[in-house]
Amino acid sequence: MIRTLGRAGTIAAALIALSMAAPASALDVIKVADAQKGFWDTAFVFLGQERGFFREQGIELDIQWTEGGADTQQAVITGSFDVGLATGLLGVVSAYAKGAPIVLLSSEMTGASDLLWYVRADSPIKSLADIEGKTIAFSRPGSSSNQIAAALVKLSGKSAKLVSTGGAPATLTQVMSGQIDVGWSAVPGPLELVGEGKLRVIAVGNDAPGAAEQTVRVNITNATMLSTRRDVLRRFLVAYQKTIDWAYSSPEVLQDYAKFASVKPETVELLRAKYFAKSAVALDRMAGLDATMREAVEAKRLEKPLTPEQQADLLKPMQELTKDLAK
Repeated sequence: MIRTLGRAGTIAAALIALSMAAPASALDVIKVADAQKGFWDTAFVFLGQERGFFREQGIELDIQWTEGGADTQQAVITGSFDVGLATGLLGVVSAYAKGAPIVLLSSEMTGASDLLWYVRADSPIKSLADIEGKTIAFSRPGSSSNQIAAALVKLSGKSAKLVSTGGAPATLTQVMSGQIDVGWSAVPGPLELVGEGKLRVIAVGNDAPGAAEQTVRVNITNATMLSTRRDVLRRFLVAYQKTIDWAYSSPEVLQDYAKFASVKPETVELLRAKYFAKSAVALDRMAGLDATMREAVEAKRLEKPLTPEQQADLLKPMQELTKDLAK
């Protein structure tokens, strides 16, 4: 005999069905402004999301790509984004000193072995000794490429004009069309064209004095995010660290990143071995802050170095949130 459910039974059955269909708990969404799509170090959060490491921490990322520097910083300072990745420490220190609600979340890159300055193969420029009166590219004001380009020009002793050219693809177009004399990029960007003899590298980031021991890029958040969602930020960094550990140990990353960046798998091995030591992308490492402040003062981005109290305040969130992350 067929028996019908009463109204109460029908509602109960519907509620059970809904509860089975819905996730056990909603994921915390973090809006991320990530710099320069395609580079190895900026790909970590994308790869980690694809691998499910952030979901394990109850987080879903909404990733948008920027040209770095001021673009990333302003997006986070205004609250349009919760987290900004791979932005120049030079710009962060300057914004903090001016009272912006910017928060240092973690380190992102120490050293500048990944940054390259190049010319067309037919350029008369052979080295930094030949840049008198020439135009030298960097991405955006306050970026690591801005900081290092200025240091390279200073090292050369020549008078050259620094020009913000945006992202690496746009910069390449300007170099090839003759609008810019010396372009900037990060690996793997120009490697294939260099190998084909179409471009020639005239300087690398670590040519700048002290750059190899200096933290040049960091990850940031804002004061509101820190005060209201500190636990979410900690879980974000846990997943980020797990992704880094995986990227330096798993053979799966060779195919994953190769597909993402449209490069050959063997190029990924080269990136890890030559350009990006795992220690360089340590989230809890801060080196050369004094040097960065000196450069900020010289570039007139700071009136004077941060006081010891200001430095301690700037570093405190990073020190607390990155504690015991690394294996």
